[in-house]
Amino acid sequence: MRVIGVADQHRARVATRERPFRINEFLVVEDGTRGILVEVVATQAVNPLLPDSGRSPGLIDEVALSTLQALGYTPGNETFYLAEVRATAELSCPLTVGARVRPAVFQEVRDLLLPEDTRRAALLGVVRGTEGFELPSELRNVVFHYFSDGDRAQVAEGVPFFVSLSELSQYPHIGIFGGSGSGKSFALRVLTEELIRQGLPAVVFDPHFELSFEQPLVLDAFFIERKNELSGRWAVFTVGHNVSIKFEELSRGDLITILRSAMEGWTEQMEHAARLLWRSGDSAETYRQRLAALAEALSQKGRYERVLEATEKGEDVAARYHPEDPARQEEFPERLAVYREYRDSGVAEASAYAVLRRLGYLLYGNLVGPQGTEVLEEALKQGKTCIVRGETRTLEIFATYAIRKLFGFRRRYRDHLQYGSGRGEAFFPPFFLVSDEAHNLAPKPKGDRDFSPARAIVREIAQEGRKYGVFLVLATQRPALLDDTVNAQLNTKIIFRTVRAQDLDAISRETDLGPHEVARLPYLSSGNAFVSSAIVGRTVPVAVRAAWTRSPHSESPFEEWQRYPPMGTPGSSDGTKGPSRIPFRDLSGQFLFPEGINLSICN
Repeated sequence: MRVIGVADQHRARVATRERPFRINEFLVVEDGTRGILVEVVATQAVNPLLPDSGRSPGLIDEVALSTLQALGYTPGNETFYLAEVRATAELSCPLTVGARVRPAVFQEVRDLLLPEDTRRAALLGVVRGTEGFELPSELRNVVFHYFSDGDRAQVAEGVPFFVSLSELSQYPHIGIFGGSGSGKSFALRVLTEELIRQGLPAVVFDPHFELSFEQPLVLDAFFIERKNELSGRWAVFTVGHNVSIKFEELSRGDLITILRSAMEGWTEQMEHAARLLWRSGDSAETYRQRLAALAEALSQKGRYERVLEATEKGEDVAARYHPEDPARQEEFPERLAVYREYRDSGVAEASAYAVLRRLGYLLYGNLVGPQGTEVLEEALKQGKTCIVRGETRTLEIFATYAIRKLFGFRRRYRDHLQYGSGRGEAFFPPFFLVSDEAHNLAPKPKGDRDFSPARAIVREIAQEGRKYGVFLVLATQRPALLDDTVNAQLNTKIIFRTVRAQDLDAISRETDLGPHEVARLPYLSSGNAFVSSAIVGRTVPVAVRAAWTRSPHSESPFEEWQRYPPMGTPGSSDGTKGPSRIPFRDLSGQFLFPEGINLSICN
């Protein structure tokens, strides 16, 4: 192997007739008295003098061809192999043309690929291109790949890839990007398992109800043991069941945020009504009653004006206006008092009813309740990973409230330690905030009237979280739709198969992926990714490890259907005598029933 063509302090081309180069393999350029570690970023097999179909010459040009001939190659009579290589560290001088090149050995790449302390690091997979290294015993048989065909796991060859969690204090926040079926959600499960194993407090928002860790991925001793290590270190919370928004704790600003989030179409008139009728310490029911009383009174404004005139004359208006309903007679003085207080406030009837509808959405959806976040806070203090589940909109509204509250606890505690001012703050631990579908939580603004309730607090954590020990792990299929401020603060990005030009452009701008890596993104197989990280200092191609546990949604629906007992047979769910499962007959659009009756599918 030799360096050929024109080389600089970053890149060079290497040629050999011995064997094809493997993408991402490590080589050593023996440049004088030193060995320079380089990585293969592009490969080619070529014979320049044989006819081709007019494609571009790729890595070969006139200078490279001349170098090859000077080194004793005979391009007209043999096929040889080329690689473009990239130095793994910045060089002060260009690589020497003609220098010999050899494959690297593990000791030469160990410091580059492994953190000093792997015990405080998250094991994500193996580095692609390192399959040929001879590893020490402690690094063997620790990573597995999963194969859905046969539901089996197999030891992965290569150097294990770790992300040092302790380094997040300097380079915080992680992004996981990839299209559907690329392995993004699998990587999120792997990273969550690592947080659980390390005993790091975390809040994980799970809109898909798939992050549970009760079942091993396969029935193998290794996976069962890893699953057991996670037991007792994680807990599931459901919005409206054991966690909720505690209305009494809301500030006026928090109230406006959650009301505005409940439905679209928020107006300045609604905000005026919501702010004016709120009183510090209100319960949800007290606030609702005040809103309802004013809305009803405004809908009958003339009647209530006459009542006020009658009360000034000392008349018994309650019995007069609700003779058929004693209960309403008792409530009437209170409603009248609300009307008297807000009659000249500028609150419109439509605005009062609109705010009331939004409050009703929060109440009847159990978003607002007495539970609050106390159990969540206690679980974090115990070092547990907290899986918070809920429907997407519900989870987004609750996340806004919970993130702001939990970050506030941590910030006040750290500020008190640093500045020593104000009242003493109880300890609150550092923690991770993990979310799938992060472009819903912190989307890129679309205009002046665009509103996302959680975007402001996620931005604040992205910018200020490092000094307070609060870290983001955000996964999304659409990195181009993620807020730019948040995206820019993700110092480690795990990038899976991506095909949209808009997303590829965002990845190219926000990472150190070179043109060769970006060009490969649409073709990556599931589970393979590039990790662009300030912690590692370079882009690393990684095959993500098999998770230790199984998602409850991992079973193929077609396999489920094959196991389902046919109708009318013993064990069927309805117990009736009916036709067996109907098979496809052919491609003509017809089914064949057991009785021989054909049914055509109508468009």
